[in-house]
Amino acid sequence: MNGSLKSALLSRRRLLGGIAGSAVAGAMLTSGSAAPASTTSRSLTAQNTERVFQGGTSFPAPPQGHFNAFVTDAVFLPPHIYGDLIWQAFGLFYWGTKEWLPLMATDWAFIRTGEGGGTPDAEASPIATPAESTLGIASIEPGSDTFQVKLREGAQWSDGNPFTTKDVLATYSIRRLMSNVVWQYLDRVEAVDDYTVNFVMKKPSTVVQRYVLRTNTQSAAIYGEWAARADELFASGKTVDDPEGRRLLQEFTQFRPDTVIASGPYIFDIPSLSDAEVTLLKNDLAWNADQVKFDRIRVFRGETDTISPVVLAKEVDYATHGFAPATEQQMLDTGIRIVRPPVYSGPAVYMNFGRFPQLADKRVRQALAQAIDRSQNGVVSLGESGIGVNYMTGMSDNFVESWLTPDDVATLQTYPFDIDAATAKLEEVGWTKDGDTWVMADGTPATFELTFPAEYADWSAAGQNAAEQLTSFGLQVTPRAVTYTQQPVDLDRGAFDMGIQGWGSSTDPHPHYSYTTAFFTHNTLAINNGGNGIEFPLQQDTDVAGSVDLEQLTVDAADGLDETAQRANVTTIAKVFNELLPILPLFERYGNNAVLENVRVKPWPADDDPIYQNSPYADGINTILTLTGRLEPVE
Repeated sequence: MNGSLKSALLSRRRLLGGIAGSAVAGAMLTSGSAAPASTTSRSLTAQNTERVFQGGTSFPAPPQGHFNAFVTDAVFLPPHIYGDLIWQAFGLFYWGTKEWLPLMATDWAFIRTGEGGGTPDAEASPIATPAESTLGIASIEPGSDTFQVKLREGAQWSDGNPFTTKDVLATYSIRRLMSNVVWQYLDRVEAVDDYTVNFVMKKPSTVVQRYVLRTNTQSAAIYGEWAARADELFASGKTVDDPEGRRLLQEFTQFRPDTVIASGPYIFDIPSLSDAEVTLLKNDLAWNADQVKFDRIRVFRGETDTISPVVLAKEVDYATHGFAPATEQQMLDTGIRIVRPPVYSGPAVYMNFGRFPQLADKRVRQALAQAIDRSQNGVVSLGESGIGVNYMTGMSDNFVESWLTPDDVATLQTYPFDIDAATAKLEEVGWTKDGDTWVMADGTPATFELTFPAEYADWSAAGQNAAEQLTSFGLQVTPRAVTYTQQPVDLDRGAFDMGIQGWGSSTDPHPHYSYTTAFFTHNTLAINNGGNGIEFPLQQDTDVAGSVDLEQLTVDAADGLDETAQRANVTTIAKVFNELLPILPLFERYGNNAVLENVRVKPWPADDDPIYQNSPYADGINTILTLTGRLEPVE
């Protein structure tokens, strides 16, 4: 971040941080029933004339939905465009200008303490300007082995407790229990004092900054006892792979706190939580409560099919759903604005290698990639907001030419739609045709079911279209819609043949995160949902890089503190993905986000504002505009 912007942001926030409001008690949730209104409304902002922002998003409702902010099915599981208003991160990132907005932290830097668990990079040097870094890297001392963060002094939780390093340490102990990828890089997390925390690295990396700053710290008042149990487990030399670790992980994933404690300017109004909507009320104890311009935020619950009519009725001021092309045209016809930020990800076809070892040969997957017209798939699903993937590297096409040299880009296989080439590849591995239907090399008919999240209009269309194209090619692929809360769990538990889930990363700008999606999310991390996921082996033989360990390659993609030097590792894993195709990316999504102006909210920034280079699901566009006061109510 440049000095002038950082100073301006910090000065204003220090001023706001000194303004105290009335006490805010934690809201209660018990077994899916709402707490009495008296437990919440007495401590939350209430006004006769309220300024209201109305949004729409999907979230699990009670009893499935809960408030364990680390576990699947949490309401607004962070990072989340509305969850970030409740549990604030250390900072949010401007993807266009490569600058950070400080929130629960005020300063940070890579420093050398001499205590790192690995070998510091003695040659590492500071990145001169944010424009030269895709990550907005902070200052770097030569030989850095620690990422140090200064917390915002004077900030407090909605229960009146101060926000301190005690909360950060508890959060990171839980993240370690949950096998969060940041612990691939960290040796330990230590409190220097109440407002300074050191993230000591065993593997120095620039991505530690992103992992840390985007952490939504949780209150030790809720999670402290669990953190202590996790610390005891790890101090004994045990891990989550040991029986004791598995038991503790299972217990924690079943934990359902009955208290919501917020650090941000909004907090859940529990009595309003239903299967239709939830309201967020002002948390007056937040250090930046006076900066936000809305007294409450009403969030309608639902996926595209249920939110679309609410948007068309002009009851929603902002929605990021993947609206069908016909719905988008209706919005434009009624005067609703559409903004198209890049999402840096999209839908992909996942395969169950444990159930179908016949798909293990990379040539089969390469053939399937050429049997699908990805451009058609994108247009059918999202109109001009669905762009067929070109480079097939596992990361956004928007990133490829920033990380790979032109010569390396030229070596990538783009797998253009080509039925003849796809046929030749399958015949090469011993597949044959029985009439118009493919038979796999072991004599088994190539018959599959392809599932997709029913409520995601764009992914549903992508799944149906992919199934139709593959069936036309000669596979027997039956599309099946599964509710969006269950379908990814089915993938994790191996209860599928083929399925549509995401590729790339709509939450983080470094390519490393795209490869955690491809190789970890529904694979090695499926253990968090009690299964083995797609069962794609991380030890592979490749033509472009020989024998590889994909877990190590993913970690190495972000290795070191010199972003320029990382490009070689990113190039390697991009080429490996391009060859192996562990998942089949279909199209890259651009938002067709609905923006309603001049009803409850004044006009949003113009289309050329850099804020629209943010992924709408990461450092949220509406989140940043709300926190900085740029979204204003109609008076």
